[in-house]
Amino acid sequence: MKKTVLFLILSALAAGIILTGRVFALQNVQMKDSDYGMNMYTPAFPLVFEDLKEKIVKGKVEFIGYHSSMVDTLEAIESPKNRLDEKFYYHTVVKRTPASKKKIEADIKEKFNEKSSILDMVQWEPPCEEDIILYAMVKKNIEFLKRFEILDPLPFNNSKEEFKYFGTKEKSEYFKAQTKPLFYKDENNYAISLKTKTGDEVILYMPSENDLKEKSVHKLWAQLQKKIKPDSFREDDKFLAPFIEIKELISYDDLINKEIKGTDFIIAKAIESVEFSLDNEGAKLKNEALIMLEKCALMAEIQPRYFYFNKPFVLFIKEERRENPYFMVKIRDAKYLVKS
Repeated sequence: MKKTVLFLILSALAAGIILTGRVFALQNVQMKDSDYGMNMYTPAFPLVFEDLKEKIVKGKVEFIGYHSSMVDTLEAIESPKNRLDEKFYYHTVVKRTPASKKKIEADIKEKFNEKSSILDMVQWEPPCEEDIILYAMVKKNIEFLKRFEILDPLPFNNSKEEFKYFGTKEKSEYFKAQTKPLFYKDENNYAISLKTKTGDEVILYMPSENDLKEKSVHKLWAQLQKKIKPDSFREDDKFLAPFIEIKELISYDDLINKEIKGTDFIIAKAIESVEFSLDNEGAKLKNEALIMLEKCALMAEIQPRYFYFNKPFVLFIKEERRENPYFMVKIRDAKYLVKS
């Protein structure tokens, strides 16, 4: 099969999850401001951005001395609240305290029976009620009407390695009810919709190579809408798609230390985790995002400081009039500590 580029659009998730590429293990990704929305859209970060806009800034989000194309994109796209039923997402704005963390953990346990992948990346001790945490989780599982057949391993885009695939093999007629062609121009330009038990659609679209490279996922979705026409899956038609597993921790480092206009806050942390899988049975999504706000530098100078040595540190002892210490030791773990 010629170059296969898979765009998965979970439109009826209405979360607009759009993915490209492949990830098989946890991977740290630093997202450039200008790249946001180019290769992927996830609903969790737009949720926390809306809370930042509506509950903190109470207006348009702008930074002092910095223009963000990421913010431009977030301002331009439709709200995830219009894409996804409320039962599939959770979001909150809290003070940075251990009690707040426990509250979030209890809430997502009750709503989704899930644990967070990112809350431990925030320092909750010592507590600081001047700092604000904006957090969101999206969780949804979808199931195909019928399990697709597991196919023989194949390369992807002429790769040397072979990968797992699912689709139709001998039973094309059996899967007719859940496979709906959206359009077919030629062997390099087509799209298909897969129906599910949950009322979602999994849509796979192969655009031209140039469009794939140059257009954002939002523009490719708009492009696809113009190409759709009535069609049906025929007896001799075939379908295959690769198993997908995405596990990424995305850091939006270009936003760090940016002062938000009209507030006395800077962004101290902006992260998002994406855990997504697609196989012959359906798809699973767990998506979290977090923004931590701190008081700006001028305000921070009047805040109390905490010299807590409850993490690895180095101890030195010297005589006051001597230049160098006579005893030095690294306290890297609990080896030298005294139990209570």
